[in-house]
Amino acid sequence: MKKLLLALMMLWAGMTSQAQTIRVGHKFWDGYELYTVKEIRMGKYFYMTTRHDNELTLEKVDGKSGEYIIIPSRQAEECPFGAAFGWRVQHINQDGENFLAIRKPNGDAMWTMKLTTHDEEQCQYFQMMMLQEEPWNAVNGILLNRAYLAGSVSTKQQLRLLRNKILAYHGYRFQSEDLQEYFSTIAWYKPGNDNTAIKLNIIEQTNIQLIKSEEAERTEDVLGDEPYWETEEGVAECIREYFDAVNKTFAEGSDMNPFDLDKKYYSAYWNEVYDKVNKKESNATSAEQLFFVDDNHWTAGMEAPVEVKDIKVEFLSDNTAEAILTLVEIKHGFSQKVIITLEFEEAIWRISNWLEKSHDVSGSLLVEMEKYIGL
Repeated sequence: MKKLLLALMMLWAGMTSQAQTIRVGHKFWDGYELYTVKEIRMGKYFYMTTRHDNELTLEKVDGKSGEYIIIPSRQAEECPFGAAFGWRVQHINQDGENFLAIRKPNGDAMWTMKLTTHDEEQCQYFQMMMLQEEPWNAVNGILLNRAYLAGSVSTKQQLRLLRNKILAYHGYRFQSEDLQEYFSTIAWYKPGNDNTAIKLNIIEQTNIQLIKSEEAERTEDVLGDEPYWETEEGVAECIREYFDAVNKTFAEGSDMNPFDLDKKYYSAYWNEVYDKVNKKESNATSAEQLFFVDDNHWTAGMEAPVEVKDIKVEFLSDNTAEAILTLVEIKHGFSQKVIITLEFEEAIWRISNWLEKSHDVSGSLLVEMEKYIGL
């Protein structure tokens, strides 16, 4: 990981131009598109566009070096980046970094646009490399963008921990008990006695602000001081999300049972799994016999959509949990209890082997279900 991080930092450096002012032909990469400065009028109005005809026009603020505001463009009906016309843009050339920071009214950077000498294809390649780097490793050393945060960090609570990791790296002494507890388990964290003595570089300052802006866009709740995914409520919500997705998939199949759905979304792998399930011995474990968890089948031996009436969660370890579910078949009202095992992976609780086995199998029922659970 250190080698990849070093390569990314070197590539960033190679993309940076040390220009002091914005000029015609300058290119700025925001993680999604490459903006090229097409025209500067009266030395005050800077017009740039992308190959997809998105536009950005900046007006220089008199008497303030590197300060601009966003103004309406020729064809743009709304302000880009989720910003608003009149918001401030700062051209930052500091600590070897050269970029535009779009700022909220409170001064926080909510979007970054990196000055580059590369074309869009090369920028996209860099972004792909960047997405391979773990946020935990990159956050203190690479200027991030919102595209990276959206693609690499799954939950609001993860964003909070990532933002505070920047401070923890410098020995920040946290007041929040959950942050104290979390970072106390990390070997390199050594809390100091004077938070005011901590000095952050421009990358760290901007990344903290970007992460805060990304957090503001996320809607999931955090319950109290405990990370949401570590609560019974968080686990239960993930389970219910799965069953909601199952029911929506059943609805697409016009009330067909799981085996008829299998025929509709046929795959050789699914058929192999179907045969394996039907050959199970009668003394199979409850989870396998009723829920078919390990074999990608849907409901607790039922042949119609079900709803979850009750969930009791018990944590077995930091990354595994067991849940006892009371399931009710929607059509006929039959109910039964099942036991499922869950594993924590990539910031979400997943039913063991339920999705992963046929994740890449084109046409399988699980692939159809993915659109309902955001994979």
